[in-house]
Amino acid sequence: MMTKQRSCTRMSMVSIKRRQLAYKLGSKADTRQFVPFSKTTNGDHGRKVFIDAALAPLFASLIDPNSAKGVQTIMKIEQLRAIAGGVTSNSNVNTPFEYMENFVDLALYYQIHNGVAEAGNRAVPGVYITDITFAGKETNSPAALYESKSVGPQLITNLVENDIAEMSEGVVYADESLPVAALNASKITGKDGWGNSVNFNLFYIPDMVRNEMGVWMTPCRRAFRPQEAAQHFANTLVRTQQSRPSTSPIKWTIDSDGTKLLQLALEHVPGILDKHQFQLTDPVGDVVQVINLLERKGAKFAQEPVLYSKTNKRALATAALSLRNGSLSRHQSFLEDKLRDNIVNSSHGSVQNNSLPSKVGGDFLTYMKNLSGAVSW
Repeated sequence: MMTKQRSCTRMSMVSIKRRQLAYKLGSKADTRQFVPFSKTTNGDHGRKVFIDAALAPLFASLIDPNSAKGVQTIMKIEQLRAIAGGVTSNSNVNTPFEYMENFVDLALYYQIHNGVAEAGNRAVPGVYITDITFAGKETNSPAALYESKSVGPQLITNLVENDIAEMSEGVVYADESLPVAALNASKITGKDGWGNSVNFNLFYIPDMVRNEMGVWMTPCRRAFRPQEAAQHFANTLVRTQQSRPSTSPIKWTIDSDGTKLLQLALEHVPGILDKHQFQLTDPVGDVVQVINLLERKGAKFAQEPVLYSKTNKRALATAALSLRNGSLSRHQSFLEDKLRDNIVNSSHGSVQNNSLPSKVGGDFLTYMKNLSGAVSW
């Protein structure tokens, strides 16, 4: 049990303290607060559907209940009272009672408990939503290091077999396909003096790895293991550290969900990283832990270690959670102040300022709609 519990702490702040599958629902170890999802999922028609109240800021950043897509998503979530665990569900290889369902462009993770007399399980029978994230799409390109070069108007991207990043710039980027990721990453690295895209190394994260929820077996029976991708990126960091001249550190831009992969990878890096320079842009993950880990490993930082566009609500929501659960080292106190300023000035400032009550009264959906003054939909 303890091994599973420790592995859960390696997840992003979006997931930490929420998806602790080693816990039985309703046990003393389970500190989550599950509430009815909506008035229509209270058990009058079909199974009860509950949701972890801690998902409130993430739910607010992903779903707009006033949009057509938001209404459609909410209706599909409410349908879990009838379809949960059915033929459209993806089941967790390691946890038989846990499932994942794709709704519109989101992936919803839930457990089903039937009131069977399980040791330590006092959960009311029903469906328990434990997490929500963007749905990933299948791709034939693995998570790996690639080299992207500009050949006229085209970007040519090739796999780097030796895992050594030789370009002066690198980008960690998640997207639905390798060509799209390379194109978007090239916008980050910019143009050279001739107007051509700068050559760069790309560590690509497929969409299905981006959800980083563990080992999931999809209907087409393909398994994705985020820990394997993290180990691969760790190998890239170590091998590049060993081969790169000390005078020219590679400049990594870690975009959005790439922060989660970096966080996992750093646990597999035993030595220093002083030949690497990092900048996190709209980081979706535990930014406090990542910055502290990089500092301890001697990594260099860009002039602005963390950049926020202030339009990425997921990044701002996870930053608020990260700062609530930890502090940057005293050497980075100026950065912590800047991060807090970004959050306070954003629509999620109220989340950081603890204006969200610790307990949810009534059903989750009504609670979220009543927060229109505290969380910007």
